[in-house]
Amino acid sequence: METSTSLQGQLDIFLYTGAEGQFEDLTKYTQNGLHPITLGDVLPKPSTCVGDVNKAPRYRIMLKLGFGAFATVWLARDLVEKRYVAVKVGLGSDIPRLNRETEILTQLCKAGPGKHGHQRVIELFDVFIMKGPNGFHECLVTEVISPLSDPDARQQCSSAAIRQIIEGFAFLHGEGIVHGDPHIANFGIALPQLEQFKQDDITEYFANPEIIPVVPRDPTFPLDSVPPYIVQSVSIADFLQGMKAFPASSAMSIKILDFGRAYRLSKTIPSLPGAAPTAIRPPEVVLHELSHGRIGCTWSEAADIWAVGCTLYHVKSGHELISTWGSLKDYLFRAIQFGGPPPETWPQPWNKQDRKHENCWFFCHFSFGLIGSRDTDILAPLIYDRVKVWEAREATRNSRRGPNDEERSDFLNLIKKMILTNPDERSLMAVLLTDPFMRAVRRKEDESI
Repeated sequence: METSTSLQGQLDIFLYTGAEGQFEDLTKYTQNGLHPITLGDVLPKPSTCVGDVNKAPRYRIMLKLGFGAFATVWLARDLVEKRYVAVKVGLGSDIPRLNRETEILTQLCKAGPGKHGHQRVIELFDVFIMKGPNGFHECLVTEVISPLSDPDARQQCSSAAIRQIIEGFAFLHGEGIVHGDPHIANFGIALPQLEQFKQDDITEYFANPEIIPVVPRDPTFPLDSVPPYIVQSVSIADFLQGMKAFPASSAMSIKILDFGRAYRLSKTIPSLPGAAPTAIRPPEVVLHELSHGRIGCTWSEAADIWAVGCTLYHVKSGHELISTWGSLKDYLFRAIQFGGPPPETWPQPWNKQDRKHENCWFFCHFSFGLIGSRDTDILAPLIYDRVKVWEAREATRNSRRGPNDEERSDFLNLIKKMILTNPDERSLMAVLLTDPFMRAVRRKEDESI
């Protein structure tokens, strides 16, 4: 079996590594990288909190909930409020500073209460910066959630989850905030049910987690920059389902997470950190990247709308709307199939008859040569008919639930108002609040009370 470049890089420095994708990259534990944390640590450690050296250790680390390119996330016990919290520990920096995510979440916490949709934003309890061997690390303390990327959690979602997500984004956009990365892992289900369990109940359920010792090959390696071991992430949704305490569909509270790419519309942002997953990128953002900024545009409020539409389809249907196999040009082609004709300001002509035109460089890659490739067997003959492309997607979908035809039709009509190639034609989130699908969901919820 071939070893990936990332894994090989770790093995060059350390004797052991965890399975790729299940453990964080050990090479990230470096200057301005991840902060070493072990189970049982109480954060912030004495005299490490910048701005408040007297801040007492408060959050006891119990389990690892996950990790990403920019942080690790831990389940912790708040020793003051006597509650479970999630602690997100960001990458280190040379100087102590609060990032844009914290500023935006703080702003929303102050301006949001009482406004419709505010409750859809993850609740921020505390923020502090601690000094560690790898720099200054911002720490966000929030409520505990189960991300919708967890299939077990997502399968519990009803149409009410769709309603709540749209309400949340109507609130964000109304406050002049663009999220920038609304993929399925950045939505979650609040888990207040966790509070009924003792700490021992949780730790015993996850007893004997897989642990990988961190052993550098170089005996002079600075051991304080790495944890003594890394531990596998756990699913709190799995625990609650095992205890038959996972929130029922009728009681679910959906939360919008991870504002690391969010920004205020009132401020010019030259570029956003990282990149949104290909599966939710709108055509204008992909085109901007492919053309090196000559065509299209960077992420915008309209891009949020397209991306949320893709995610809503994923939540409701159990799979991505637009497949991502192949190159970025392949994806752009399929996105335009679903979104319809592009704006007149894009290079013209763009159809298959004139694809040799010099302004159609990005369409030259697309041709009927796609026929015979996976799911394009059914789509290739329908490249330029948006209605038939959507019909083909529905014909081939393998939904995990079977809503009635009327509900499914209303849902698809809602999504189609968001999945439009021309950004100016996408329905605003505030407008979607009164969409027939949304009205039907609210009516059904009222009848069940």
